[in-house]
Amino acid sequence: MLITLITWMAIAAPTTPDDVVAKPFVVSGSIKSLGSKEAPDKTLVVRDRKGNIQVKLLPSTIIEVHKITTIGDLDGGSTIHVLSRKQAEQLGAGGARYPPMLIQIQCIVAGSFKPPKVPANFAAQGLVWISGTLKSVENGREREVGEYRLGTALGSDVLQIERKKFKVLKKRQKVFLAGYLDDSERKKRSLEAIEILILDSRWKKYPSTHDLQSRKPPLRMKKGEDPPEEDDLPF
Repeated sequence: MLITLITWMAIAAPTTPDDVVAKPFVVSGSIKSLGSKEAPDKTLVVRDRKGNIQVKLLPSTIIEVHKITTIGDLDGGSTIHVLSRKQAEQLGAGGARYPPMLIQIQCIVAGSFKPPKVPANFAAQGLVWISGTLKSVENGREREVGEYRLGTALGSDVLQIERKKFKVLKKRQKVFLAGYLDDSERKKRSLEAIEILILDSRWKKYPSTHDLQSRKPPLRMKKGEDPPEEDDLPF
């Protein structure tokens, strides 16, 4: 009888805020509405395939806009990140010298970007991420990063990433969200956003540059638990 009573009490006991541990979550959706009277630039409603999500922005929330440009259109001095293979200086016929180059270039990203782990299939080919400052050489006909000449045309695509403020968000805009989801109330899901990305649908290399499904933030610990020993977020 006592055991039955304790079990019933455990089931019937109300859930307190401390009992709810929001789970790491990623989702794509469209913006249904922006702001509220209480927080005009701190909230939005995003609709995904399951319905609406009330999204709260934190002071640390990152908002990024992605767009495609070209190597030739980037300003000199831009920071770029290149997934490619390094080739040492080559000697040609008649003693001609060819500078160190980046070859087998898979993708180039400019702006606010932390290169992820190289996909296994590219790592097996000796490809690595090389980051540095873009420089124009050969009277503007070619580009260099660090000591390496870029082995690609000036018209090659680059994913340019810029960090923006809340005002860049618009109704019906497609967005990618990563954060902590509380779905303890099925019809009232809420998310604390770690990042909001406005992706460029023309960029087909997101599996190499962002691996969106792996961008969940670390588990959030309950009170009294020690956080995991991790150096950084996975993005």
